[in-house]
Amino acid sequence: MTVDFQTTTEQRVRSDYVERNMNMQVARAEGRHAQLTTAADVTMSKPRFLDDPLIPCGVITLLSGRAGVSKSTLTIDRAALATRGRLRGDYEGRPVNVAFSAFEDTPSMQKARLIAADANMSRVRFLGMTNTTNGVTVDTGMRIPDDLAEIRSLLKDAGIRMWVIDPITSVIRGNSDKEDDVRAVFDPLAALAADLNIAIVVVRHFNKGGGYAGDKVSGSHAFRDAVRSLILVARDDEDGSIVATLDKSNYTMSTGCSYSYALTSFEVPDDEGQMMTVPKVTGFMPTERSVGEIINRNYAQPETPKRAANHEVLDWLRDYLGDGEEVPFDQIRKDAISQAGYSAQQIRDASKREGSGIVKTKDPDYTGRGQRYKWRYDPSQADTD
Repeated sequence: MTVDFQTTTEQRVRSDYVERNMNMQVARAEGRHAQLTTAADVTMSKPRFLDDPLIPCGVITLLSGRAGVSKSTLTIDRAALATRGRLRGDYEGRPVNVAFSAFEDTPSMQKARLIAADANMSRVRFLGMTNTTNGVTVDTGMRIPDDLAEIRSLLKDAGIRMWVIDPITSVIRGNSDKEDDVRAVFDPLAALAADLNIAIVVVRHFNKGGGYAGDKVSGSHAFRDAVRSLILVARDDEDGSIVATLDKSNYTMSTGCSYSYALTSFEVPDDEGQMMTVPKVTGFMPTERSVGEIINRNYAQPETPKRAANHEVLDWLRDYLGDGEEVPFDQIRKDAISQAGYSAQQIRDASKREGSGIVKTKDPDYTGRGQRYKWRYDPSQADTD
């Protein structure tokens, strides 16, 4: 038999090339390598929402506002509704499990506020990181991305569909003003959200002052850039209501929509039967007002209200209202600022004093969204001692 040396050589070269190429493919599969994917081969699916249009699944949602404006209370409200299947979205009618990593409130206080919000407590988890040495377990704080592998397993095993991190700066080990340090947390966090198809909601503070609302998120612009949904929250000094605006939404056409709500007190008994008062969200409804409008209007008011002695503001308010005259709160606010230098918050605080005699009723002439009130002074309900 005659052997064609040229053919045999080519076959051997081709065989060697195939073998080397297969080895390279194995090596690439085990290590870092570039990859091209044909668009036609990509599986396409529509975005899903835990809370449509505010909180999409599989991505990070950032909720931001000034300190004390009820950001945490709002996250508790949405999570509580999720545990009952009461949010409008892809899980409507399907109760889901939620997790909280809250670093500024104790689990005890969170539980009380969740009960006030009517959460299904069997569907709520508190997620933290601990370390056990010689039988002693201590809270170590959370480090992202270092702890994400273990956290991922817990979230998956518990079937968590919403994870709240409040505030997000508690897990940032670098400088929150630096893009690289913020991205070092958000990029792997976003990958986790996509991998488990869960909604991750993180909380961040506002900067003070007016201006474009979306620019008020304190720290690096990476906070805004890295998230797919941004909810801004502000309190309206005119009537005390709170407005939440969807300032950024990559998966809907609802950017700019706003919702108004108020806070009400709710009493919850602790395990010893002692009553504790916590806030809860009430009257969550669409509104035409926006956070941008509110913060700029509020900022236009005096930043340093007149300091007042005990009962001084209440005395002014009683004299201003006289006996039985009903006055819209907006008018009271304006006159308090111009006549006496008192802020709207000082006026509200004075009216809430026990025995103030200030009576508030819904304004029947108001036809806009939300609620407006008229105030009057009733001496018969006042403690003047």
